[in-house]
Amino acid sequence: MAHSVQNHLRIAVADYDRVIRTYIPGYEEMLDNVVWWLGAIVRENGKVIDLGGGTGALAQAILSRLGKMQVEIWDIDPQMMQLARERLSPYGDRVVVKEHSFLEKIDPCDAVVASLALHHIPQMETKAAVYANIYSALKPRGIFLNADATLDDSEPGRAAMYRWWSHFMTTKGISEVEAYKLFEDWSGEDTYQPLTDELAALGKAGFHRPDVFWKFGPMTVYGGIKP
Repeated sequence: MAHSVQNHLRIAVADYDRVIRTYIPGYEEMLDNVVWWLGAIVRENGKVIDLGGGTGALAQAILSRLGKMQVEIWDIDPQMMQLARERLSPYGDRVVVKEHSFLEKIDPCDAVVASLALHHIPQMETKAAVYANIYSALKPRGIFLNADATLDDSEPGRAAMYRWWSHFMTTKGISEVEAYKLFEDWSGEDTYQPLTDELAALGKAGFHRPDVFWKFGPMTVYGGIKP
């Protein structure tokens, strides 16, 4: 599952945190929602696994606002991992960055989170296996939170949501033509599944009440709590 954000998005890794806010509607609110739920559910010194943690933006939000929580970042992009290590160095031993893929076995933890990462899994069957792995790793009352795009797989809903998304991007100085070109470019590595399919897969993985914790256009925070 080799992956390079720089090649995929065609931006310098150092520019990622700035540019992603022009691509993703509600980016700040999405991360805030994940942090809020962690604070509400997880013990204050709990261990969080951040799958595909990238530049460490979500990890930093967690570490800075939840002062005793531990975060373990998993990623396979060397450039992003190095940026995350530099960014998060002030948090000392509360954070560790590991070169792991989504498919590796997860050790017991209090929470698993992901932000704009799991859409790199192309097949729903593979993603369902990742969800089962997450459920098995979570301790009782543990929570899984996935912040990502979800899209209808039928029309007219899918096209309408892409129009919504492209309109947001035009407010950030990206033309509609450019927006659709980006969608086309991303489609080589990104697969946005219907929310109903995501929730069904979570249910099969063991989450009794998979839920949507936040939604803004195509951007969604969904997951579940282990009893």
